Amino acid sequence: MLESRVHQGDGLQWQGQPSQLRVLSVLPGGDMAGTQALWAACAQLQHQGYPVVVLDGTQKESAESPGLQDLLQPHSGTGYVALPVGHEASHSVATLPAARGLVQLAHRARQQGVRALDLLHRHLRNHALVVIVAPELLLSPVLQGASRPPLLMVPAQGRNVLSSYRALKHLLMHTGLTAKLVTMSPDAGIAHNLQMAVKCAMHHLHVEPLVMQLNPQHPRQLQRWSLQCLEQAEPVAPPQTAAHTEWSH
Repeated sequence: MLESRVHQGDGLQWQGQPSQLRVLSVLPGGDMAGTQALWAACAQLQHQGYPVVVLDGTQKESAESPGLQDLLQPHSGTGYVALPVGHEASHSVATLPAARGLVQLAHRARQQGVRALDLLHRHLRNHALVVIVAPELLLSPVLQGASRPPLLMVPAQGRNVLSSYRALKHLLMHTGLTAKLVTMSPDAGIAHNLQMAVKCAMHHLHVEPLVMQLNPQHPRQLQRWSLQCLEQAEPVAPPQTAAHTEWSH
């Protein structure tokens, strides 16, 4: 069963509160520091009573690893059911493969004439925050109609500046959103890759993206960032369509 494959945190404080579901979209940068910091931020939120579920668009669903695709199928045994929040440990974050499901989500949204993000409410409304981690080709169709910019994780070092710029450009061209650039670096000065990504955006795209550089070894910075992620995430609500009303109970 899908429920037995996810590991979720203690969301007792969230249960029963009329708070709106939010979605945070993240373009991964490929570096371990960024990945670890994102997971640490999710764990921080769960520790404070905000259940988080991660939709991992870098991984495909399978029979052995069910995920978002299975939630979207009406005859899968979990279709049209809201994923429950577990209470195993506050440091454990629910993670579902979502590469195929994100494609289906965008396709269904186009058919129904609604936002893809709002279609997640039916299945994940028991959580406080949904974090979608996916490359720009998968993420852009899902973000149609969104107003909050996604995060683009930019490695502090290495030769990934061009790939970061390409992701920023693709997202801007296809959604109109300018991603917020986030870099994890213990150094006091602005990371070289972050500077270069901003310069490329200003020169070629004529936009100046918001930037943030965090020290992953500083717990208080990560804690503040986790709350900012929740506050700045996209609010979602059930689509007001006849198709949704039929399955909303």
